[in-house]
Amino acid sequence: MQQSQEPQQMPQPAQPQQAPTQPVMPPEQPDQTWQVPQPAQPQQYQAQNFGQHSPYQQNPQCYQQQAYAYTQPYGTAVYPMSETDKTLRLIAFILNLVSLIATCWAIIPLAWMIPMCVRSWGIYKGTKPNTVAFGVCTLIFLSLVAGILLLISKKDR
Repeated sequence: MQQSQEPQQMPQPAQPQQAPTQPVMPPEQPDQTWQVPQPAQPQQYQAQNFGQHSPYQQNPQCYQQQAYAYTQPYGTAVYPMSETDKTLRLIAFILNLVSLIATCWAIIPLAWMIPMCVRSWGIYKGTKPNTVAFGVCTLIFLSLVAGILLLISKKDR
């Protein structure tokens, strides 16, 4: 039993094949080359003749902007309202303020009455939505008449 003194060769790992530097074309179409697709260019809006009352005829340059170009700052939503709704909400705010002043001697109710009055002012200005939940809470915790007026007014949500 003799052991051979020859060094054993370790198997070599397979060499990766080199990727071709140019794209491989099928043999039946040798003239074509590969092209990178380009993004589509935005098209300019063409103002059309919509009639005499169209704002497009007055100043067409302001309507040639891209879609969604106007954004409002974060947290400044505007809730449109009619004049009747605006009046109802102003009266509700005034009644909430009167209720707040009438109960200022009680410290504990001020903890929810002050934030509710601030939110009522936001509803009147159009920066906060008028919801059924806030109208009911105003009805129960602040002012009966103001809550009814907020429930009558158009809801934003």
